[in-house]
Amino acid sequence: MGATGIQLAGEFIGTYLLILTVGFNILSGQSTWAVLSIASVLMVSIYALASVSGANFNPAVTLTLYLTKTETDVAKVAAYMGVQIVAGICAGFTYFAVFGEAKNLAPGGSFGVFGVGVIETLYTFVLCFVVLRGAVIAQKDNESFGMAIAFSVVAGGYAGGWISGGCFNPAVAFGLDVSSAHMGVKWCFLYTLFEFLGAALAAGLHMFFESSSSEMGKKCLSEFLGTYVLVATVGFNVLGGSPAEIGR
Repeated sequence: MGATGIQLAGEFIGTYLLILTVGFNILSGQSTWAVLSIASVLMVSIYALASVSGANFNPAVTLTLYLTKTETDVAKVAAYMGVQIVAGICAGFTYFAVFGEAKNLAPGGSFGVFGVGVIETLYTFVLCFVVLRGAVIAQKDNESFGMAIAFSVVAGGYAGGWISGGCFNPAVAFGLDVSSAHMGVKWCFLYTLFEFLGAALAAGLHMFFESSSSEMGKKCLSEFLGTYVLVATVGFNVLGGSPAEIGR
């Protein structure tokens, strides 16, 4: 197996473990600790496999790395995305085999396309932006990148999971939908569209920070972005009655 094959194997393993953990938590009825469980397996997989494949485990992350020219090999990008999607589908069929049932991807409660769009775009943006700022341009001896990336999933999962399910990853969307194909497969394509939009926004903002000569402009935008995401996350948690809600 060549270098590319080893990298693809690393992506398959990490993505498979991530989506398998998502499925086990959903089908076993976990609520309070599900998000932390999912973020934890993502974190340990990043630390275990970052030196092998870069630990993308998410087509949206792979896209944002390509858009920022962190990765320039189109064939490798396509192979990564394909392997991630296949790993998600394999994980979906694994938990289907274990539980004898699957969970169809759909918005929660009375929410529709707009609610899904807001949550999936916003928190996929946050995830990809943290990857770019916390890992790609970080100091070489930085060891906190895995935790930072995982906690972006914690933030989005508790804040928006009750609205969209909290995928933030096309591999998760396809894994859930394909394993429950008897209930219909359609939402995964829409989720992927919003997730790719979030990835593109993260790439654009990252490139602005890296190229702009206006220090004040970068500082003001940083303050706006950080405050916006913080307050939005607080609001979503409070309105959704999340276990992470302030005061609980």
